[in-house]
Amino acid sequence: MKTLTKNLWRYAITALLLTIAFRYALTSTLEAKRFTQIVVVAILYGISMFTSGWHFGKKDHKDLDLRDVGFRFHLTTYLTFVLISELWFLLGFNSSYEQIGSVHITAFIWGICLLVHGFVYLKTRKNTIDGLDKSELFE
Repeated sequence: MKTLTKNLWRYAITALLLTIAFRYALTSTLEAKRFTQIVVVAILYGISMFTSGWHFGKKDHKDLDLRDVGFRFHLTTYLTFVLISELWFLLGFNSSYEQIGSVHITAFIWGICLLVHGFVYLKTRKNTIDGLDKSELFE
């Protein structure tokens, strides 16, 4: 199975840009002390990431008929978010109201969810032959 597809790369670039925009909006909102708007920023980021993942994932499925339950896109999202967030703090772009610990806690909890998703992915993959469900193979 091809792992790094053109659509996954396009999604990774989109996720990178959306995450940078999210970090900037979050920092700006915090610095302006508009704490109630943080929820709006987070929801818009979540919807944007999900929509772009859905778009590129559907294109990937059409092009290659991959059955990976979105794991590659989930992993890409996780790595992009954690990398950009860590760099954001390392480069000193964070707001005085932001703590690096919140990024670490988010990465830890999200990492556990990603591990669960990984186990589901491996179990699903184990029950298929060349991407075809075993029950569909001999019908």
